[in-house]
Amino acid sequence: MHRCLLCGRDLSRTSFRDALYSDDPLCSSCRSAWVKKTLKMRFCGVPLESPYLYSDAFSAALIQYKECGDEALKDIFLYPFRDRIRFRYRGYTLVPMPSTQAKREERGFDHVRCMFACTGLPVQDLFVRQGQGDQKKRTRTQRSLVLEEIALMPDMQIPDKVLLIDDTVTTGSTLKAALALLADKGVKLRIYTVSANRRWYKLPFAKRNDIIE
Repeated sequence: MHRCLLCGRDLSRTSFRDALYSDDPLCSSCRSAWVKKTLKMRFCGVPLESPYLYSDAFSAALIQYKECGDEALKDIFLYPFRDRIRFRYRGYTLVPMPSTQAKREERGFDHVRCMFACTGLPVQDLFVRQGQGDQKKRTRTQRSLVLEEIALMPDMQIPDKVLLIDDTVTTGSTLKAALALLADKGVKLRIYTVSANRRWYKLPFAKRNDIIE
């Protein structure tokens, strides 16, 4: 019996859509609760794409997954987009934004790496994070100092084409720090986050061409 990983419903008894997409780990009700809203912009000159608005429903699922340790949810986030990501970013190596050592040990798994495993694209860790603070508890000013906490791993072979990946883009401070570290490496860069904070969607379309803040 195939059940929705969030609500536990029997997917064979819910809707025609659930029967049609029987391998989707979510039922149509749970899937539709997330706001599918594609964001495309240039962040510090680098194309960024995100398929979901960081809504209350999405946030609840993300917290259950990464903070409550429900690793079985890893495939629910990118299921509808996995083939598109695989095709669009063919030839790229996925590079997750780093968590602190304390957070990795607390969770017991690399939540971003696991979220993107369904794409089948190669994943490589390039960054290490030294800070111990929780991003969610920081002020905007404190988050802007993240550049001082992230470093490239020593003696790492950097791929020619890198897709920086993360669960969400909030202020963009972590991504900005990663881009700064790769700026002089001759790497072709792209960014893909599973969700984006509402603030980015509120920007006038013309201002999405090159976000540098």
